[in-house]
Order: sequence, then structure tokens, then C-alpha cells
Amino acid sequence: MSIDALDIIRTETERSVAALAAASPDQQVPTCPDWTADDLLWHIAEVHEFWAAILAGPVTDTEQAQAIEEGKDPRPEGREGLLARRQEATASLLSQLEAHDDEDPAWFWYSARQGVGITRRMQTHEATIHRVDAELTAGRPVTPIPADVAADGIAHVLEVMWPAGFEWIPDWAEIRPVAVAEIRAGDGDGRLLEISRWSGTRPRDGQEFDAPVARLLEDPAQAGDLPRAVVTGSAQALDLWAWGREQAIERLAGDEDRVRVQGDSAAIAQVEKLIAEGHD
Repeated sequence: MSIDALDIIRTETERSVAALAAASPDQQVPTCPDWTADDLLWHIAEVHEFWAAILAGPVTDTEQAQAIEEGKDPRPEGREGLLARRQEATASLLSQLEAHDDEDPAWFWYSARQGVGITRRMQTHEATIHRVDAELTAGRPVTPIPADVAADGIAHVLEVMWPAGFEWIPDWAEIRPVAVAEIRAGDGDGRLLEISRWSGTRPRDGQEFDAPVARLLEDPAQAGDLPRAVVTGSAQALDLWAWGREQAIERLAGDEDRVRVQGDSAAIAQVEKLIAEGHD
């Protein structure tokens, strides 16, 4: 990435900590209702700790990654313990990112993207989005996301977050394309997204599943005659929208900081269902 990932991770994480420290420990996180302020603080700490260990290994396979996750130290009790653990975890992550090139080997949870670079990118946007969560939790104004960071945040969702979902679909499921959406930030060119549904009955217990997945279409001819929608907005608004942070968009001033979804009603419904899955 051309953006300064280390500076963004450092700055956005410190903003998150400052906001969360000003909130009550049990204050609900509006964008992640099952979490409190201290839950979000712990999430930041354990994520930074985990990826620092992945890069330090370096860990290159799923079994090693699972061992790190299963062997982590328990969550500290009380806010002071969380703050200290988070500070150490962030320092470790930044140290590992600084010590490695993007091309260096390292495990990542999407098989199509491996190496240090994808972790650097993921942590840049996770830090940014959780800073938004923290500011909303503390009742603070939402700090604007720089246009270049926001544009890459949308791209990351389109190229990594949504396509990775196809890898987690079980063998017994059926996948059917249901809509095409063009995602267009500002005056830039749009990118075509095919939205599918995977569904079926799990053999071991009879549980029914029906959920959305999405992937980029590099060739417009692949879209066929599926119902279509066009999603437009500023890079910042689309970044927040794609990460499921619509509440933050409502706090931003200016008509340009809005997301508009237009087109076939069936396609609009599928876009809304995709976003409703969330990206906590």
C-alpha cells in the first residue's frame, strides 16, 4: 500500500484507546451491540497480540495459527490490566510490521492472499474502523477517514473480506447468483460485484442455512441478466457502509457523505442483506 500503514495503525489505535478510556467500562458499543467498551478494548489487544505472534513465527499454516489462538493468555481483569495488555500488544504488532517486508511469508485466513502485506492492510483498516466504533461508544464526533485510506478500505472489502466467504461454504451447500451491484466511489470507475446466496441443510443436525456471499466480476459479460443495483457515495461513506458502520455515516455532515443504492428492487434487497451480515 502507498499509505503509511504503521502510522495509521498507531494513530487510530491511540484514538480508540483515548475514546474508550473516557467511556464507562460497560458502555455498549453501538455498532457491535454485544460488546461493551472494555470488550472492544480487549478485542483490539488480542487481535494485535495474535497477528504479532503470526508475524514473529513466522506462522505459515492454519494449524500453527490455531495453536497460537488456543494458547493465548486469558483476558486481564479490570480496565488497567486491559490498557497495559493493549499497549504491549500494539507495540509488538508495530515492531513486527516494521521488521518485515510485504512479500515475507505469513499465514492469513484467506488462502488467495498470504504474506505480511495482507496483514498490514487488514490491520490498517481494522484499526480505522474500530476507532470509529470507539468514538461512537464514547459519544464523540467521528474523525474523518482520509480519502486514500477510505478508498483502500472499500477495495479491501471487495477484494478480500467478501470473496473469502466462498472458502467457508460447506460442500453440501448450493450456491446461486442473485444480483449484480456496481460500487462507485465519487467520480471514480465502478466495480462490479456479483452477489450470491449459499443455502442448504446441514447433514449432521438438519439445520437450515441461507446466507449471502459476494465476489468481484472482472468481466462485465459475466453479469448476465441478473437484477442490478448501483451503489454510490463518497469513499468515506462507502468505506463505512461496506464495513457495516452506517451509524457513523449518520454523524457525518454533507450530502456527499451518504450512500445511495438505486436500481432493481430485487438487487437492492440483496445488497441490503449482504451489508446486514456485518463485519465485526
